[in-house]
Amino acid sequence: MVISWPRQWRLGDRRAAQRLVELVAGLQTVGPGDTLRNALRRSLGDPGLDIAYLRIGSGGWIDERGQSMTEPVHTAGRAVTPIDCGGKPIAALVHDPALLRNPGRLKAAVDAATLAFENEQQRADLRAEIAELRASRARILEAVDLERQRAERNLHDGAQQRLVGVALMLRLAGNRSSADAALSAILTNAAGELDGAIAELRELARGMHPAIFAATGLVGALESLAERPGVPVDLQVDVPVPLPDVVEVAAYYVVAEALANVTKHADATHAVVSAVVTPQGLRVAVSDDGSGGARPSPGSGLEGLSDRVSALGGRLELSSVPEEGTTISARFPLGDHPLAVRDPHSLTALRWVGWEMYELPAEMYDQLTHEDQRSWVRAMFAAAGGVSHVTPRQREWAIGFEAAAGAAPWVLEDLRTYDVDETIENTLALPGMAAGGRGVLYCTLRMCTADGDLTADELARITRTADGLGLRDLLPDLQRLVEQERILQDQRFEVLVAPALQHR
Repeated sequence: MVISWPRQWRLGDRRAAQRLVELVAGLQTVGPGDTLRNALRRSLGDPGLDIAYLRIGSGGWIDERGQSMTEPVHTAGRAVTPIDCGGKPIAALVHDPALLRNPGRLKAAVDAATLAFENEQQRADLRAEIAELRASRARILEAVDLERQRAERNLHDGAQQRLVGVALMLRLAGNRSSADAALSAILTNAAGELDGAIAELRELARGMHPAIFAATGLVGALESLAERPGVPVDLQVDVPVPLPDVVEVAAYYVVAEALANVTKHADATHAVVSAVVTPQGLRVAVSDDGSGGARPSPGSGLEGLSDRVSALGGRLELSSVPEEGTTISARFPLGDHPLAVRDPHSLTALRWVGWEMYELPAEMYDQLTHEDQRSWVRAMFAAAGGVSHVTPRQREWAIGFEAAAGAAPWVLEDLRTYDVDETIENTLALPGMAAGGRGVLYCTLRMCTADGDLTADELARITRTADGLGLRDLLPDLQRLVEQERILQDQRFEVLVAPALQHR
């Protein structure tokens, strides 16, 4: 339950401080969705409160996820309170300036959480180091791939072309030596051996860096693998946008190695290759109906692939039950790509909906991601009392709302199958959702009236949500807005649609 700070502190300084101490003490036992920042937000009643941590040693600033950020400074709407431990600065609290009206109370809150601040600083610093290590490994891997690409190009344009020329000369010499059958046979055999060497060289060059990427990307490269001689392959690919080169190449190598193992060892009659982009990243998998029982061995191709995948923050998995076939899968996190990427049509749709509903400047929507849109509807489900209380018609309204706003297909599919009864507090704690309580309540009311008048149970659940957000007094105004919009909708139908239907 979110309580505004003036009301909370009227309960008494001692009681509020004790409540904060209990919240901080319980941080080690709450779910992974809770953090020190969220505990302080609830206790101080500031949903926009944030914490910046000082990097240990380097002096830069990072957030709780270990990501770099600018040095926090005072602004018109935000105040900064430095946090020391043993006289050494470790963090800064970025909060509502209203909390400075009583510095003693704010200091009591900070003092109660000092140990937690120090622990969180160390965790954030460790996350930053891990992120830097992963970035370094990814850069090394990318440099290796670029060098492989250069070597492949040199082999193709240099040695391979010269060998092709030599093979042609041998054939010409064989044709001109037809009078000497023995010499002609020797030259013909030499040309055949050279053809075999050229084929091996081409295969080596293709293994260094698949040239097909330059023309077709991951989809075309996987199609080329599926068309190679060997076990029939069923290809299932859903990769709607180009991915980082280093990820696409790694995914290609996983599939290539897995299919090679199917052909050589699996005794299979059929294989399935899948590649799909999900909210968690890219997942590629190769399954066969062979003998199973495969086990990774030191120095094997799979071990090298596992290193390549893990260098990108991913994970390679092997499932192989005897007589039930084998599945090799790899998951690659994509971070902000491609989930945060918006094509121009999607961005135009989002801007139009924002202007039409709220008359907000278009620029305010430029930084919104598809992930933000998914979080918004999940918050609506939570505000309605949980997705289990949302009717199919109401869910379709919410999905249609986001479709009109240009949400990505994977967002719409996720919302169709989402079945978690999340709490509104946890949902609004997601990035970008801290100040969204009013809008979520409004959209929830619209969603719940999509299949008729608001029922008593629906109103009761939304009222409980409004109480928890400290917005109970706002709820009647939001209900009037929704009712006025329904009246206007009916009027539009009567004036614009009904006459047209009568003349059909």
